[in-house]
Amino acid sequence: MEQIERFANYIAAGLLALMFLLAVASMKNDSAVRDEMPHIVAGYTYWTMHDYRINPEHPPLIKQLCALPLLFLDVNFPSTYKAWADNVNDQWDLGDTFLYRSGNDADQMIFWGRIPVVILMILTGIVIYRWASEIFGNKTAGLISLLLYALSPNVIAHGRFITTDMGITAFSVFALYSWWKFLRNPNAKTFAITVVLQMLMHLAKFSSPIFLPIMGIMSLMAVCCYNTEAMSVWKRIRVYVGGIILATIIAYIGVGLWYELVMYKMPLEIQQRLIAESISDNEFRHLGLATKLTALTEIPVLRPYAQYLLGFFMVAAHATYGHSTYFMGSVGQNWREYYFIAYLLKEPIASQLFLILSLVGIAAFVLIVLRSEHRKDLLERALRKYGILIAFLILIAIVLYMGMTAKLQLGIRYVISIFPYLYIIIGGLSSFIIRRSRLASVFAVLLTVWLFAANFVIYPYYLAYFNEYIGGPENGWKYMIDSNLDWGQDLKRLKTFVDENNIKDIKVDYFGGGNLDYYLGQGNFTYWGFDKGPTTGWVAVSVDAIQWNSANTDQRMSYHWLTDNYEPVAKIGYSIFVYKIE
Repeated sequence: MEQIERFANYIAAGLLALMFLLAVASMKNDSAVRDEMPHIVAGYTYWTMHDYRINPEHPPLIKQLCALPLLFLDVNFPSTYKAWADNVNDQWDLGDTFLYRSGNDADQMIFWGRIPVVILMILTGIVIYRWASEIFGNKTAGLISLLLYALSPNVIAHGRFITTDMGITAFSVFALYSWWKFLRNPNAKTFAITVVLQMLMHLAKFSSPIFLPIMGIMSLMAVCCYNTEAMSVWKRIRVYVGGIILATIIAYIGVGLWYELVMYKMPLEIQQRLIAESISDNEFRHLGLATKLTALTEIPVLRPYAQYLLGFFMVAAHATYGHSTYFMGSVGQNWREYYFIAYLLKEPIASQLFLILSLVGIAAFVLIVLRSEHRKDLLERALRKYGILIAFLILIAIVLYMGMTAKLQLGIRYVISIFPYLYIIIGGLSSFIIRRSRLASVFAVLLTVWLFAANFVIYPYYLAYFNEYIGGPENGWKYMIDSNLDWGQDLKRLKTFVDENNIKDIKVDYFGGGNLDYYLGQGNFTYWGFDKGPTTGWVAVSVDAIQWNSANTDQRMSYHWLTDNYEPVAKIGYSIFVYKIE
């Protein structure tokens, strides 16, 4: 352990460098996933048009970061195309036209657009390492936490795409870490950093308010535990509780200013039309929401907040009214066990065993406290030092509860923002037993080797990762699809397969953010669907299309004719099944 502690920073740097290389190398041949197409064009219009008509259902920050490299490329924007010139929020058509039908190099744009997300992923790893090391007072805790993060196929998968999932993960970690630093050392500098990072967190994703109660809990714990001798209780309340309230107010003022910069050239009539077309009063009839948001647009200082609230309520409606998906043989909208099963099947078994090791660590700690004659002092010191873990556990419980009750269960990515906190808990508690037991140390080494092996075996198909419980990614499509497995990332690999096998015509049913004409070429394929019934020749079908229709009992309106009678001759990246039917 002493040797590990001595070289911990170098090991951490090596893990992060490896994570960066794996992410960049693996994303090179991934075609655009479903949500990347509207995100990248939206970000580009925010920079160049200062107009927020595209993709208002997500805050602007991550889209802007991803579109920033495009400002330095030779890019054509279809400003006269109807999806921009005539329509509002025609994001899918505009995104497709921008990437694939405007003379642009789509692969170059997608590759460079993903780099900012990869950088955020690496920066998050740095904070995880530092935070865990500081909480537990040893770098072994930081290394284990970072190891679980840096080699997680799920983190790497979603840390390479132009989406908001890694964005909220990163900026929530940054904001909570900075607030933790402020609580331990309250001053103007740490407060200002917290305000800026909280603002950026709110600009990353509309789920950001979930983290505000956690910051409040951290503040209340600080009132009870920090600076009890240097400050009176009322001063602690003013500094810690008043501080989070003030920081949140200032952060949201910053959100409004940021929105104003993004949309100041957006015509008022376009914004009002966007509200009318995006929010139905039938969905929020008891609020009269569309009318109220339109009224806000008439007040210049509140106009940016009307746009913010528009996006917030669009997401709320989506979560409330749901989105059907396939899960464990059924198609529906809500399963309470969804994210627990997703964790069980998609998180590496080695990571899950580290979780068990951490439970052994906490049991050992409790045993030490119970046997001590100074258990009260030990508990007080533990609460002061490790109380932040209680806030982490509450955050994890809140996110999982919301996931259980929501009708929006499209992938493990929806709860990936809690992974850093889970890894810090596991890293710290498991280090407690590892540093005290040679047997636990040997076990940890074996788990580390297993974790490396699991990561390298799935490379470069990180999105399709499933662990050994179900036989790996080969069988993942039987349990979960969508962003757990098939988000459209393998279209370029299908193109390679078609070229290598000299296939002149192939029927394709593809789900994703790629464009068949762009990659396969017009005349070389036929658009296909389950409703067209049995056929012959080469057929390529996304597993999303297969499983979405598998629950349909009408044999004529499904792919049963295909899956019940034929075996695929190839599985492209685990997400596209290719058949050759004589």
